Amino acid sequence: MTSEEAKIFTEAEINLLSLDIIQKIRATYELGRDRTVRPESVFQKAVLEGRDIFEEFVELFLLPGSRFEGTENFSDMGERLERGENLIFLPEHRSNFDAPAFHILLRRAGENFQEILDRLVYIAGRKLNESSELVDMFTEKYSRLVIVPKRDLPISGAKESKTEAEDSEDYERAARRINRAAFRELVRLRRAGKIFVLFPMGGREKPDADNIPVRESTSYLKSFDTAYLVSMEGNALPPRPRMEDERPAQDQVVFRAGRPFNCADFLQQQQEIFERAQSEGKLGDAPDYEQFTVGRIMKLLEQLRTTGDYDPSFPA
Repeated sequence: MTSEEAKIFTEAEINLLSLDIIQKIRATYELGRDRTVRPESVFQKAVLEGRDIFEEFVELFLLPGSRFEGTENFSDMGERLERGENLIFLPEHRSNFDAPAFHILLRRAGENFQEILDRLVYIAGRKLNESSELVDMFTEKYSRLVIVPKRDLPISGAKESKTEAEDSEDYERAARRINRAAFRELVRLRRAGKIFVLFPMGGREKPDADNIPVRESTSYLKSFDTAYLVSMEGNALPPRPRMEDERPAQDQVVFRAGRPFNCADFLQQQQEIFERAQSEGKLGDAPDYEQFTVGRIMKLLEQLRTTGDYDPSFPA
């Protein structure tokens, strides 16, 4: 069934379809395994068994008109890769269906884009791997490099007991080891010609959360030559407080790729805008340069989504 022949499902049918896909994917998953991320396991190569089943399921929820726009901006990507450029996508993030929808719609846009899809590695937070066996069953279908954002670290305080303080220190030490290992893997994978996908928002956007983008996104850009903004409209898996409680919903999903930009030039430009705004007293108690810049990336993604283009020089 193609998106143009999409059937509109009732809630009862969606529940049955969801139960069916869980059973099918469970058959491709090692139940009860240790999901703890360690330095030696920060790169998790895609488990291809069952991915076609998963994508066929997600495609049922992509209504007619779902598409990938702006693919003309990928026209010289092959030449960039041949020159040894390191490439990264910076997409908006709606749900754990974003990766399969990205693959489905880019593949639908042209067979020549399969080489891009084969190179993708998603930068993912540790919680996504460890928090739920159900979530991990689906996310493992795509290659991931696991990191620990600073915002996921425990907040120490004076009221901590000795045991709690020691646990916090152990967690922070483990996080530092994981992040060092992840950076080493990032360097290795870049040399192998992999294309990275980093969601600046970190987790999926939720109506009941602050939705503060991850400040380390700015630092990651320093490791790449060229970046592509990718906006997103629609969501086939609306967020709930617990990922395990989320249920699919049919929606028109549209990705839009922006023209590529040079990462070093972009960061220098944002540094100058930040310093100018700071000297003019426009920032007040605003965050540091890294948080300022990733906040502007989110605004550029909004511009791309609403206007079809973006302007990185917009005033602070």
